[in-house]
Amino acid sequence: MKLIGTYVSPYARRVAAALVSRAIPYEHEDLNGYANPLRARELNPVGKVPVLELDDGERLIDSAAILDYLDELVGSARALIPRSGSARRTALRLSAVSTTVCEQVTAHYLEQQRPSGCTQAALLERYRLQIIGGLKALDEASSPNGAIRVDRLDIATISAVIAFEYAQRWFRGFDPVPIAPALAQVAEMRRDEAAFAQTRPPID
Repeated sequence: MKLIGTYVSPYARRVAAALVSRAIPYEHEDLNGYANPLRARELNPVGKVPVLELDDGERLIDSAAILDYLDELVGSARALIPRSGSARRTALRLSAVSTTVCEQVTAHYLEQQRPSGCTQAALLERYRLQIIGGLKALDEASSPNGAIRVDRLDIATISAVIAFEYAQRWFRGFDPVPIAPALAQVAEMRRDEAAFAQTRPPID
């Protein structure tokens, strides 16, 4: 199978981290949909990454759908998402919080790129508060008995660590460590693990 999408995208990266964590071999095409929108639209009607191309040519789009397929592939004993009950709902909720943090970091970054005088301060503040709220929620779940843990590499932990690193890199002038110290500790302890080290995009 082939994973198509730049690791700068936290959504493509969390799929890559999931693949690495479950020792699933894959090829990687480093496609940035913003830089090459024609290629992105060839693969996905809405021109977004990630795309997972299966060996038979079928293409899966959207990281959540791809992760669901990976769980089907590896079986319940190695699944990224618990099968049912409170544990499943918690994992999906934390995953959704993590992806929303990433969305708002991107929105904040793009708003800051607008020409001088066009930036909307109210929007920047809204994004900032959403990011902080999300990080605090993830931090509350980052404890020895929480769903985001050093000793468990599932979708909640993968998504939260990637969201933390994404905010750390792309939210200019913002330090997420004081906001989410427990999550920061999980991210630091997991930093050199293959799932994260092999998928971390280089700093320009």
